[in-house]
Amino acid sequence: MCAAREIGALSKAGMAAMAEGNYMNAEFMMHQAIRRAERLGVDTYTAKLKNNFGIILNLQGKKQEAAGYFGEALTTISRTIGTENKLYRVIEANLHDAQAGQA
Repeated sequence: MCAAREIGALSKAGMAAMAEGNYMNAEFMMHQAIRRAERLGVDTYTAKLKNNFGIILNLQGKKQEAAGYFGEALTTISRTIGTENKLYRVIEANLHDAQAGQA
Protein backbone atom coordinates (compact mmCIF):
# COMPACT_ATOMS: atom_id res chain seq x y z
CA MET A 1 0.00 0.00 0.00
CA CYS A 2 1.36 3.44 -0.88
CA ALA A 3 2.05 5.96 1.88
CA ALA A 4 -0.91 8.19 0.98
CA ARG A 5 -3.33 5.27 1.17
CA GLU A 6 -1.86 4.17 4.51
CA ILE A 7 -2.36 7.67 5.91
CA GLY A 8 -5.93 7.74 4.63
CA ALA A 9 -6.65 4.31 6.10
CA LEU A 10 -5.21 5.32 9.48
CA SER A 11 -7.24 8.53 9.48
CA LYS A 12 -10.44 6.72 8.55
CA ALA A 13 -9.83 4.06 11.22
CA GLY A 14 -9.11 6.76 13.80
CA MET A 15 -12.32 8.61 13.07
CA ALA A 16 -14.30 5.35 13.11
CA ALA A 17 -12.79 4.49 16.51
CA MET A 18 -13.77 7.96 17.74
CA ALA A 19 -17.36 7.42 16.55
CA GLU A 20 -17.42 4.17 18.53
CA GLY A 21 -16.13 5.94 21.64
CA ASN A 22 -12.78 4.13 21.52
CA TYR A 23 -10.74 7.27 22.10
CA MET A 24 -7.48 5.56 22.96
CA ASN A 25 -7.44 3.75 19.62
CA ALA A 26 -8.64 6.88 17.82
CA GLU A 27 -5.76 8.91 19.25
CA PHE A 28 -3.24 6.22 18.37
CA MET A 29 -4.41 5.88 14.76
CA MET A 30 -4.60 9.62 14.18
CA HIS A 31 -1.19 10.21 15.74
CA GLN A 32 0.29 7.60 13.39
CA ALA A 33 -1.40 9.26 10.41
CA ILE A 34 -0.02 12.68 11.41
CA ARG A 35 3.53 11.35 11.81
CA ARG A 36 3.45 9.71 8.39
CA ALA A 37 1.97 12.79 6.71
CA GLU A 38 4.63 14.99 8.32
CA ARG A 39 7.35 12.68 6.99
CA LEU A 40 5.88 12.97 3.50
CA GLY A 41 5.78 16.76 3.79
CA VAL A 42 2.13 17.07 2.81
CA ASP A 43 1.41 20.12 4.94
CA THR A 44 -2.23 20.78 4.06
CA TYR A 45 -3.16 17.14 4.63
CA THR A 46 -1.21 17.14 7.89
CA ALA A 47 -3.25 20.17 8.99
CA LYS A 48 -6.49 18.31 8.22
CA LEU A 49 -5.28 15.37 10.30
CA LYS A 50 -4.32 17.66 13.18
CA ASN A 51 -7.82 19.13 13.03
CA ASN A 52 -9.26 15.61 13.29
CA PHE A 53 -6.94 14.83 16.19
CA GLY A 54 -8.11 18.02 17.88
CA ILE A 55 -11.71 16.90 17.47
CA ILE A 56 -10.90 13.59 19.15
CA LEU A 57 -9.21 15.38 22.05
CA ASN A 58 -11.97 17.98 22.36
CA LEU A 59 -14.65 15.29 22.61
CA GLN A 60 -12.75 13.87 25.59
CA GLY A 61 -12.62 17.24 27.32
CA LYS A 62 -8.92 17.71 26.62
CA LYS A 63 -9.62 21.29 25.56
CA GLN A 64 -6.15 22.79 25.97
CA GLU A 65 -4.44 20.00 24.05
CA ALA A 66 -7.14 20.16 21.35
CA ALA A 67 -6.66 23.92 21.02
CA GLY A 68 -2.95 23.33 20.45
CA TYR A 69 -3.64 21.00 17.54
CA PHE A 70 -6.27 23.31 16.07
CA GLY A 71 -3.83 26.22 16.36
CA GLU A 72 -1.08 24.29 14.57
CA ALA A 73 -3.51 23.33 11.83
CA LEU A 74 -4.63 26.95 11.39
CA THR A 75 -1.05 28.17 11.13
CA THR A 76 -0.29 25.59 8.46
CA ILE A 77 -3.45 26.29 6.48
CA SER A 78 -2.91 30.04 6.52
CA ARG A 79 0.65 29.48 5.26
CA THR A 80 -0.22 26.94 2.56
CA ILE A 81 -3.61 27.93 1.15
CA GLY A 82 -4.55 31.12 3.00
CA THR A 83 -7.41 32.12 5.26
CA GLU A 84 -10.21 32.63 2.75
CA ASN A 85 -11.36 29.03 2.47
CA LYS A 86 -13.78 26.60 4.09
CA LEU A 87 -11.07 24.47 5.72
CA TYR A 88 -9.64 27.48 7.55
CA ARG A 89 -13.10 28.52 8.78
CA VAL A 90 -13.92 24.99 10.01
CA ILE A 91 -10.66 24.67 11.94
CA GLU A 92 -11.06 28.20 13.32
CA ALA A 93 -14.55 27.31 14.62
CA ASN A 94 -13.13 24.15 16.22
CA LEU A 95 -10.41 26.22 17.90
CA HIS A 96 -12.96 28.69 19.26
CA ASP A 97 -15.05 25.80 20.59
CA ALA A 98 -12.06 24.30 22.40
CA GLN A 99 -11.02 27.69 23.81
CA ALA A 100 -14.56 28.41 25.03
CA GLY A 101 -14.51 25.10 26.89
CA GLN A 102 -11.37 26.15 28.78
CA ALA A 103 -12.99 29.18 30.38
